[in-house]
Parts: sequence; structure tokens; C-alpha cells
Amino acid sequence: SSCINAEYGETGLKYKEATHKEACKDLLSNLHNVRAIVNHFSPKIEAWSTANKISTPTPEEVMDIVRSNYDTLTLKLQDGLDHFERYSEVPKEQQFFTNLVRQICKEKRETTTVQIETAAYHKFTTASNIGQI
Repeated sequence: SSCINAEYGETGLKYKEATHKEACKDLLSNLHNVRAIVNHFSPKIEAWSTANKISTPTPEEVMDIVRSNYDTLTLKLQDGLDHFERYSEVPKEQQFFTNLVRQICKEKRETTTVQIETAAYHKFTTASNIGQI
């Protein structure tokens, strides 16, 4: 079960299964501003398109609509924005993946056999043939 099983309707949030209820609540809370932005600007862009008899406004026109309607947008102040995990060029998972790749390479080397044609090998390895190839 996942957040896909959560429904958002007129009466609020309904859960079909409660397995990931807290994670779903967190996700929906975090997506509040995204929904607010889409719900705020979509009708304004549609109205502008209808008024100007254009089916699809250009990116510049959309930016003009956003700029002219930004002051009426209401966003929710998110909790926990003052706490964050610092970015690291060396993620904590790096050692795990380094060891994993080394192990895979080691196993591949140990299990791979290379068959060399004797005549061709002899031709390339004899000192007298160097420069004749």
C-alpha cells in the first residue's frame, strides 16, 4: 500500500489502507503549496488564453500572468524548514556502492575465462615479430 491509495476529495483525505498513513499525510502536507500554485494559476492562465483567443500561451506570456497574479497567491508556511540535512559531495551510501562494485568486479574476474587462439597469441608475443604486424 502506498500514498497512491489515498484519495483527496471535498470531504478531505480518506485512506483506503492505513499502512502508510503518516507518510501519506506528510506527503500531502508537503504538496499543499504545489496544489495551491496549480489551483491558483491554472484558471488565470485559462482565462487569459480565452480572452486573448490563444490555445497555448508562450512561456513568456505565462510568466507575465504569474507575475501579475503572484500577489494574490496564498502559500502555507511549512514546518521544519529551519532543519535540513547538509549536502555532502560524498554521500553516506558511497562506501556501500564502492564495496558493491568492487565485489562485482572481483567475482566477474574470478568467473570469466578468456580463450586465446594459440597461433595469434604466439604471433603477438614473440619479439621477432614486433614491427611486422
